[in-house]
Amino acid sequence: MDKWARFIFEGNIKFGKLDDDDSHIIIYEGDLFDSPEATEKKVSVSDIDLQSPCRPSKMIALWNNYKALADEKGLSYPDKPLYIFKSPTSFAGPNDHIEHPKNYDGEVFFEGELGIVVGKQVKDLDSTMEAKSAIFGYTCINDVTAFGLLKNDPNFDQWTRCKGFDNFGVFGPYICTGIDPKNLTIKTIINDNEIKQDYPASDMMFSAEEIILYLSQNMTLYPGDIVCVGTSQGLGPMEKGSKVTVSIDCIGSLTNTYG
Repeated sequence: MDKWARFIFEGNIKFGKLDDDDSHIIIYEGDLFDSPEATEKKVSVSDIDLQSPCRPSKMIALWNNYKALADEKGLSYPDKPLYIFKSPTSFAGPNDHIEHPKNYDGEVFFEGELGIVVGKQVKDLDSTMEAKSAIFGYTCINDVTAFGLLKNDPNFDQWTRCKGFDNFGVFGPYICTGIDPKNLTIKTIINDNEIKQDYPASDMMFSAEEIILYLSQNMTLYPGDIVCVGTSQGLGPMEKGSKVTVSIDCIGSLTNTYG
């Protein structure tokens, strides 16, 4: 298991791998997704400014992928993954502030999720084995949503609008490789003490491999692309001034403020 980070150090964007106790990062050079090489330089995590751990060309967000939430809402289980896109300007990282949209007076929800990070360019994959080899690792997601806009026009559900505001596609702090997502638990915590979500990734309707296989048959996936696998029970509105943390075992904790 490795954890990869992207960060600012001495005014420059760098990336690297955390050491065994997560206190320092070994700086690497090259391409994160194409055999990067370690340097001899190591920096303390306390001396850097963490950024989102990669630069995706797109963020794909699944809808209705957890059995518990579907059962709670009375939704049928889909035959194939259902998904939308989040705008590139929505991408944000650890410690970034989530602004409440100026043209919207309603509630803004947190959605703590697991995110898949694609590791190589793929299209029209034939098997889940091929799909598994295309997965680089996993990260934490806060799929922020202004749900009050969804039904703003009775003729059209506005998913892209309600999920596409700046800083509504938060991911990080690290990409963790060499882990089995079925063993992970996703938690969303408000102000360090109120656990709002606490659910197992094993409840997904579609596995990570099945998701990547299906998406590859619809579009080309590129290294660094992020797939949010959906959320489960407990999602809810954020209060202005609150701190929201999405925490996943083995990956880390993604924290942002909202208001």
